[in-house]
Amino acid sequence: MSSSSPAGSPPSPETPGLADILGYFAGTIDMMRGRAEGLRRLDLTADGFWTSFLALVVALPPMALSWVEYEDVQREAPMADVGPVVIYGAHAFADLAAWVLPIVLLMALANWIGLGRRILPLVVATNWGNALLAWAMVPIELLVIATNGASAVLLLAVAASIVALVLMVRLIATALGQDLKAAVGITLLIVLTSIFSYGAIADLTGISLI
Repeated sequence: MSSSSPAGSPPSPETPGLADILGYFAGTIDMMRGRAEGLRRLDLTADGFWTSFLALVVALPPMALSWVEYEDVQREAPMADVGPVVIYGAHAFADLAAWVLPIVLLMALANWIGLGRRILPLVVATNWGNALLAWAMVPIELLVIATNGASAVLLLAVAASIVALVLMVRLIATALGQDLKAAVGITLLIVLTSIFSYGAIADLTGISLI
């Protein structure tokens, strides 16, 4: 697949089929293993760039499960005078901001920090990589819910989150041509921006989310 710039107004993304999504997941797995050929499994055209944001929709079920897990297990006291629509709406808005805001920042800073045309494979890979990792965390989320947050299971969840971060660093490094230093910096930017997003939505709504 040929690479092109995502310049211009976004087209209407073509909804990928299950075979396409599984192919994208296979590509991101290869990239997390440090294999550059995984990039060839992704759609790195301009249309593929915009289509990759549909990974948010693909990741919605496991993200919703994480909201349920937080509310059922981690929240210490129920929110007074706040309905479930507001609570889960805040979770959804925070996850959307945490996903999109780092990408917007990276695109705005791409030329200044030397990413240039590498921004396209970076965004496509991280979008599908995030969706893959969201689904990979489902067994842990279910285990936390089933055990009502047993200490050993929560430690396992923390360990799984650390592994997910390491895999994301490897994926980003592969997308950038094995540039590990840049990958660590970008991953740190993503994490900090995500924390900021959750904090901002919590302050806006008065609902703690982390």
